Amino acid sequence: MDASVNGPQKEAVRVVKWLWYEGTDALKEGEGVCYNTNYGSPADVDGRRANKVERATTSNNRAFAGVSHRDYKASSTGQYIEVNAPGSRGVNIALGIDTVIDTGYLTFQCGGGTSSGRFIKQGYKGRGSAYVRQTVTALLEGGWTGATMSVDATDGLTVTVADSSDYTALEDILVIVGGENDATGVFVPGKYSIASITDDTTIVLSETCLSTLSTGTLTLTGYVTDGANPKCQADLMDGEESGGIEFISPPNAGVVGLAYMVGGISFICGVGTMDADSDVTFAQETFAGAQKGFYCLGTIGTSDVTIDLATNGIQLDGSTALTEILAIDTAADEVYLEFKGVRWFTKDLAGCTEG
Repeated sequence: MDASVNGPQKEAVRVVKWLWYEGTDALKEGEGVCYNTNYGSPADVDGRRANKVERATTSNNRAFAGVSHRDYKASSTGQYIEVNAPGSRGVNIALGIDTVIDTGYLTFQCGGGTSSGRFIKQGYKGRGSAYVRQTVTALLEGGWTGATMSVDATDGLTVTVADSSDYTALEDILVIVGGENDATGVFVPGKYSIASITDDTTIVLSETCLSTLSTGTLTLTGYVTDGANPKCQADLMDGEESGGIEFISPPNAGVVGLAYMVGGISFICGVGTMDADSDVTFAQETFAGAQKGFYCLGTIGTSDVTIDLATNGIQLDGSTALTEILAIDTAADEVYLEFKGVRWFTKDLAGCTEG
């Protein structure tokens, strides 16, 4: 890599890698990919773990490879792609949110089907996060709290939004990252094209967004773009792995053992009302210095999401035993923890409580 600025004035400074993308779907410029670090037989030495990549998931989130340098069409056999690796400056990242130049950074999404790898919210610093170097209006509408977007669960097609007056049917895309889970009508996260616009608050998707149809309506968390793959100039961070971000949807009935991504930050979707608590069984980490955060995007109701530690940690005061984090149930409730090698320590929290 030649890191000097010796090209045209507007040329980015790129750390370039050619890697084999194992996915068969289309990949958009600026979408992040991760190394397939468990490729082949676990007991064998296999260099392909360092040159085969796949979409970002909640399993490979600590192996960020970089972002696609251009659009790639779907290929049934996979394909070589040009990747801008961490340390690149002035390259494009794919967006799921509006940006303002030099105001913070964004982190890639893990999981979420065809929407994975896009830069949507702020996670931890490091590989997989990027400083924003351009102002871009990326969204036609965002519905992050779980209160402004919903779908008719009987067809999974008819979506109610706050304002569709500036949408253009057949071109715009609704990206669903999560939503209400009534144990029957479960959202399938990903990108959905808009087939038609009924009125200023109603759109119809080209395909159902539910794995199984249900009754009534289900709230959703997501955003609408114009379908042109909004992106912005950014500087890709290097160093420790950020771990990415994910969106999790607690079931209405509550659950013990709510699935969560190890590392990074988990954004909890607002679901309107939960009938019982959902408990995260929070395991020990495997190395000192590991970090984990939870952030609630919207109101959950009278029940909560709780974080139950497998082994007692230490509270924010530095001495009291920490067994659980309680009352994560309202927008902007958040907690950040660090594993010191033996125990989890609360680093900061707001809205929720320690117990």
